[in-house]
Amino acid sequence: MNITVFGAGSIGSLFAGRMAYSGFDVAVVGRDPHVTEIRRKGLRIIESHQELLTHFPAETQFQPEVLTPDAILVTTKAYDNSVVAHSLAGRIIEETPILIMQNGMGNEEAFHQVFPKNPILRAITTEAAELIHPGIVKHVAFGKTSFGGIYGSEDGFGPKIQEIMNNSGLKTKKSKKIQVTMWQKLLTNSTICPLAALLHVPNGQILKKPSIQRIFDKIIEEGLVLANHYVPDEDFSMTREFILKVIEKTKDNRCSMLQDIERKRRTEIDYLNGFIVQESHQLGMKAPVNAAITDLIRHLERYPD
Repeated sequence: MNITVFGAGSIGSLFAGRMAYSGFDVAVVGRDPHVTEIRRKGLRIIESHQELLTHFPAETQFQPEVLTPDAILVTTKAYDNSVVAHSLAGRIIEETPILIMQNGMGNEEAFHQVFPKNPILRAITTEAAELIHPGIVKHVAFGKTSFGGIYGSEDGFGPKIQEIMNNSGLKTKKSKKIQVTMWQKLLTNSTICPLAALLHVPNGQILKKPSIQRIFDKIIEEGLVLANHYVPDEDFSMTREFILKVIEKTKDNRCSMLQDIERKRRTEIDYLNGFIVQESHQLGMKAPVNAAITDLIRHLERYPD
């Protein structure tokens, strides 16, 4: 199975690199100068006890005659989904599965509009990585990846991708409750990421002051109202404890939103806290802390230090 990874950022590079290192057919579509370095020297993955050097095809544009994908793994930023989907239009067959591994909610809709007959799946990962230099990614923390179908039939793709990722050292399992996992990930990212970005600190330092802890709790509280509304049969009572464990496990990680701010790039705030605000308003509720957090991150996007 040839897997083409759209998005050669930290997570996309990590997954592509580990799969390629384990002998699977992988190619990536990403941006320069990262793509150029991968083509020149390969991708170097730095881990706590080892370094992996792997080589695989890397392009700045999708070329189906070169890449010929049996499956697509999307790890771009959520706001690029429409562009990615239209770049694939007419260039993959209806049986080609599209696995979306991103932060945020509602990300699959852009692909379903363009590919109404293709299998579309979501993947949620707790793997932590940081792109520290073109051609070099640091695997900050090992985690787990869950995936499940959103649209269409998987037709055997699920077991195959699970086998490939597990054999690549990326613990992966199929989830029967992927929507629940997506909400858990949303609540986690909407709490950790913007606070780390606003404070300019690694994850482990965001709760050093009581004032930030109060904001932390309000973000969770407003998000839980939505989660309980959309998934009423699920128990989210341990959400705060779960997020605290994630913070401890990734305490040295500089989250993707912080990296985006530091590199003067757009963040995914609209798909995290912005999503909470939008959905709350549609239900006639307010989410004032998430609204303030969203506005502050948008301000940093426009006026980075």
